[in-house]
Amino acid sequence: MKLILAEKPSVAKTIASFLGAKTRQDGYFEGNGYVITYAVGHLVALYDMKDYDKDKYSGSWKMDNFPFIPSDKFKFKVDPSKKKQFDIVKKLLNRDDIEYVINATDNDREGELISFLVFLLAKNRKPVKRILVNEWTPEDITRGLKNLKDDSEMRNLQAAGYTRLITDWLIGINFTSVATLKYGNGKLLNIGRVILPTVKLVYDRDMEILNFVPKTYYEIEGQFECENGKYKGKYIKGKENKFDTIEEANSIINSITSNTGTISDKKVSMSKEYAPKLFSLTSLQGYITSKFSNFTSDKVLNVCQSLYEGKGKGGYITYPRTDSIYLEESLATKASQTLDKLKMGLEYADKIKFAKTKRVFDSSKVDSHSAIMPTYIIPNSLTPDEQIVYNAIKDRFIANFMPPAEYENTEIKTDVDNHIFLTKGKVLKSKGYLEVYKKEEKDDLLPMVNKNDTVDVLEIKPLTKQTTPPKSYTEDTLLKAMKNCGKNVSDDDTAVLSGYSIGTSATRADVLKKISQVGYVGKKGKSYFITDLGKNLVEIFPVKDLFDVDYTGKLEKSLSDIQKGEFTRKEYLTNIMSFIVKNVGVIQYDRPKNISTENYVYNPKTKKFTKESSKSTSKNVSKASPSKSSASDVKNDSLGKCPICQGDVTEFEKGYICENYKECKFAIWKNDKYLEFYKKKPNKTMVKSILKNGQTKVKSLTSKQGNKFDAILKYSKKDNGYFGWDMEIEK
Repeated sequence: MKLILAEKPSVAKTIASFLGAKTRQDGYFEGNGYVITYAVGHLVALYDMKDYDKDKYSGSWKMDNFPFIPSDKFKFKVDPSKKKQFDIVKKLLNRDDIEYVINATDNDREGELISFLVFLLAKNRKPVKRILVNEWTPEDITRGLKNLKDDSEMRNLQAAGYTRLITDWLIGINFTSVATLKYGNGKLLNIGRVILPTVKLVYDRDMEILNFVPKTYYEIEGQFECENGKYKGKYIKGKENKFDTIEEANSIINSITSNTGTISDKKVSMSKEYAPKLFSLTSLQGYITSKFSNFTSDKVLNVCQSLYEGKGKGGYITYPRTDSIYLEESLATKASQTLDKLKMGLEYADKIKFAKTKRVFDSSKVDSHSAIMPTYIIPNSLTPDEQIVYNAIKDRFIANFMPPAEYENTEIKTDVDNHIFLTKGKVLKSKGYLEVYKKEEKDDLLPMVNKNDTVDVLEIKPLTKQTTPPKSYTEDTLLKAMKNCGKNVSDDDTAVLSGYSIGTSATRADVLKKISQVGYVGKKGKSYFITDLGKNLVEIFPVKDLFDVDYTGKLEKSLSDIQKGEFTRKEYLTNIMSFIVKNVGVIQYDRPKNISTENYVYNPKTKKFTKESSKSTSKNVSKASPSKSSASDVKNDSLGKCPICQGDVTEFEKGYICENYKECKFAIWKNDKYLEFYKKKPNKTMVKSILKNGQTKVKSLTSKQGNKFDAILKYSKKDNGYFGWDMEIEK
């Protein structure tokens, strides 16, 4: 027997139906040599912080407990709500008659992570093979089973999924906790790797709109009449048609005295407009949400997933969670067969011609998954929402194999007293792909004129115009901004920013949903706006890298490189852990005066934050303000001069602190979290060296893996205004 693990029950049902596994059991199907079971999304989750030490971490959050990074290894547990299905899968994995396992979870980072963690916690000892398909049609299942990959070939994908999970957990638990304790004022502040840069995009756009100062400019319009009718033209000088002042415009107008003009030039040209590219998930979400007010990007994804999984007979579309707008060249035959099925009975079927063009098929522009296209399985019982999304995908696919729309473009230049007025017109001559959309184009017709014709000047007048502010983000434009890290890049430019984005096609919709739910942004109609909570977060939270779209894009690019085998999980996580240790310290050390001896604590039972008394919280505050230290704490010997203000740096009970700390903020704390991570505490010798030379040599630092190493440490003020460590490892 062969055991197949699908990601969802519906996919398991589709596979079982095709393979003839007709016996339905509790949590799986069986028959014809196969057992087909399924996950229900993620069956396995990371430990909660309290699971590592219930006595220490249960109950209220304490600032002293952060940064939190498990000292040994990251641990996992079965999701309690899904334990029954996990136990079924585990039991099947241990059946003696199971020869090997076929992993049939979604062919992406998250799908691989789901199966990897199930096999890990179930302590699977059976060989694992991988079926790689982008759709669940009988032909694709057959092809996939004939070309199974060994699990070892999926290690990089597993590493990328695992690394993403650990990264988001570490950033979330550490920064959500310390930000809430310090800045929340009783409200939970949700901090995440992908959440913050998205909020910052909305904030920046709102600030652009708020601070926008409209600028008035002027144009000159001429109205003319010829034998066949009237038309208008814009005054041009070279390529310029705008004036900064009304006086400049009136100067031109006043210089024109003739009542007639001459057609100095007429050009007629033909142009072609091709169908828009095939859909990626992002472009599909943008298209649907811009046309249908009852759709969100999250809803589009859910409907796509339903169409992909099908209803027991096979999927109706290919894998939807893709950032590509091109198809792999190897899909040409499949696309041709699908097109033949879809065009049957259409009134414009004779205009649909398959061709393997670079506009549609280009493997060099496909990263992990091809663009979304229909399968040859035609659905006959879709919900209204499914019908909308399916039709959009089907019509876009068909349109790409139809002729382009053709236009006749006319350009007329009218000369009046040696001043040129430009007029443009456009007429649709051939509908081409527009027939798919039953779209009626309004022609911009011009009256018939010929070169050297004389026309009457009816009026020449100034037009007052104003520059307009940028538009608020809609779901469509915000998704695109996330995909391109805020850069204004055309849809066709897929190679330049490959893997460099805020989130992935699979996660962006959930991020938009989350930032609305937690109250960082709101929506008015289709437009997003920053709330007061979101504005305060952006302006107060000091870890600015987490708002930086470039920083987040680089993290996502590194995850993509891990997936390709071009970057190591170990190096990535080491960088993340150092980032967390340093920046949690930034938040802890810069404690506002009004809570220097107080602390907010979170009670998970009541789901509320309370401010404890000074007596009860004095144990919990990780760094007391030096101004609160008693005189008996101070050792009078100066260790050197402060690099900021040249004041004396002396030893206190809690650290080595400048006498002018309130102004310059220079201090090196004895229980510095960054050094603690490497099992080291600062001492007088280190401090003296830093004050004198700007750096200190430290021996026998200990890595997370237990390895010893020497390093040069520098302690300096960073761009964000806080002090932090830099390390150069000695080889």
